[in-house]
Amino acid sequence: MVGGGPRHATSREAMMKRIGTFLLVAATVVVLFGDPVYALWAAVVAVAAAWIVDPASVRTGFRFGIVLGMVFAAAVTAAVVAWAEGPARGVSTGGMVLLRLLVLTVAAAVIVRSVNAEKLLRATERFGLNRLGLVLGLALNSMPRVVEAATEVWTATRVRHDGAVARLRRLPGVGEVLLAHTARIAEEAAAAASLRGHSALTRRSNELGLPIRVVVVTGPSDGGKTNTVTGLSSRLQNDGVRVFGFVQPGVYEEEQKVGFRLRDVATGEEAVLATRGTRREGRYGTYFQFFDEGFELGRKALQRVKPGSLLVIDELGPVELRGEGHMPAVRDALAVPDLIGAVIVVRRHLVPSLLAELNASDAIVIDVEKTGDRAADAVLEALRF
Repeated sequence: MVGGGPRHATSREAMMKRIGTFLLVAATVVVLFGDPVYALWAAVVAVAAAWIVDPASVRTGFRFGIVLGMVFAAAVTAAVVAWAEGPARGVSTGGMVLLRLLVLTVAAAVIVRSVNAEKLLRATERFGLNRLGLVLGLALNSMPRVVEAATEVWTATRVRHDGAVARLRRLPGVGEVLLAHTARIAEEAAAAASLRGHSALTRRSNELGLPIRVVVVTGPSDGGKTNTVTGLSSRLQNDGVRVFGFVQPGVYEEEQKVGFRLRDVATGEEAVLATRGTRREGRYGTYFQFFDEGFELGRKALQRVKPGSLLVIDELGPVELRGEGHMPAVRDALAVPDLIGAVIVVRRHLVPSLLAELNASDAIVIDVEKTGDRAADAVLEALRF
């Protein structure tokens, strides 16, 4: 019986969430399309169900600025209907508008926090709807930030303007500010999608059109990609082949990756490239803080590339595929004439974006997980050594 408790607790929690999700959907349908007599009770059930599924979503939906906006919309509706059809009809219609807005807001918050945008994208890709899936995923990921921005904008308006009339007069300006925030959030979300290798909504940059043989080394995280190219570089250098470029070995603490160092494969010189922090501290839409000395050493390593040499780059990440980070120096290095070839490490999900960026349709992809101990030999064979 020992150890069964947590599993049972987890099972009960999962069952409660499934029941809560079913009740939330059913109650939302009743509020939106059912008899108004049952709308109030259905709204209570919807909020309670949302609390069971995800309490944080209820707190998000009931933020003061959001509730105030819904009350304002309901009040305007009630006033218009009351003027046209009488006070009783106006109060009834305004109340229904308020209930529906409340339930829709809470339901949307639950959906945003529970739907996996990556799974949604994969599902739409099966039907050839890549752009639609990406747009829906970005919308889901961006909605909480838009809500947060709306709350902050309204709070700032309340602080600056004491009277209700003054606040109403400022509503057009509030709308403009919120639109600006939404545009910024959307741009950041699209950039984050590009960082994960989804380029359906991004502009294509100038392709490199490589005339040299390119071998792409890929595989799972911590699967041996860096060790493969490091060993390969040493092996070729011992055989008299000039090898230039860099590798980026991980830095670990208590078996957790906390950063990266950059090492010049020609000189052995090292520098700190990145350390893991929080999203707020990170750069390029990642959790990592990047250091100029790492980029500077990488640039110098790539400037050493000579004709007749092999270029090794471990690795080109999503930052580079957006044209930042090492990418400007990489472009210059790949343009050096008469290179033997280029060995480039990239994560699996970024391989298509890399091949498109390099216009290297004839590149050979080596997966270290599939080739195992023969990964270095497979790279050599691909380079025709």
